Amino acid sequence: MKRRLELNSGNWAIAWVTGLTALGLCLVDATAPTASATQQFFCNGRMNNGWTYSAEFLNGRFTLIRWQRSGQPPQVSNLTFRATNAQGQPIYTGAFQGATTVTLVDLSGGNVRLGSEVSVGVEEWGWARGRCTASSDGSGPGGGQSNWFTQLRQDLIGLNANQARADLRRNNFFFTQTMSHTNTRVVERWNRDSDQAIVDVVITSNVISDVVRIR
Repeated sequence: MKRRLELNSGNWAIAWVTGLTALGLCLVDATAPTASATQQFFCNGRMNNGWTYSAEFLNGRFTLIRWQRSGQPPQVSNLTFRATNAQGQPIYTGAFQGATTVTLVDLSGGNVRLGSEVSVGVEEWGWARGRCTASSDGSGPGGGQSNWFTQLRQDLIGLNANQARADLRRNNFFFTQTMSHTNTRVVERWNRDSDQAIVDVVITSNVISDVVRIR
């Protein structure tokens, strides 16, 4: 079934034939959600074709979706707030691999908390609901520190360099030095004082291609 996001002279609409009524995609307000005190949640779901997603909610709005599927490189869809529908639910849009339209509907009405839900739609894939937790793997609080590197590496790979640096700083890392530098590849070292963690971040053509734990 063909679904298409149409942008025309500043007016836009989501012309998805099936599911419009159920999801309430009748847009009535283009005012962005008000940012609240610092808070971060990850709303995790799975599409019918096997791609899993983790939509990141930070400081009052959804900022990006991280995609994973076995045998495929991770992908990141940056999100832009578009409008609020008739049910008061914020709507965000982005793209998968820079081409396929991605839409996220915040079913909480902008009041994201543990257990809130989102609905994510991808052109030609359909829709899938996700539930919000405090971690991007859906495990919630209490995962312990042993998995911090696995989670950090998963979060960074596929981001552009500036997004990755911002994520590292949010995780209390600070840049210490450039380990190597070529025309297409840079390796940066980042430290964290609280647990003496050290990681090397590999940047290839301005995108994070690997993260290596040093300590």
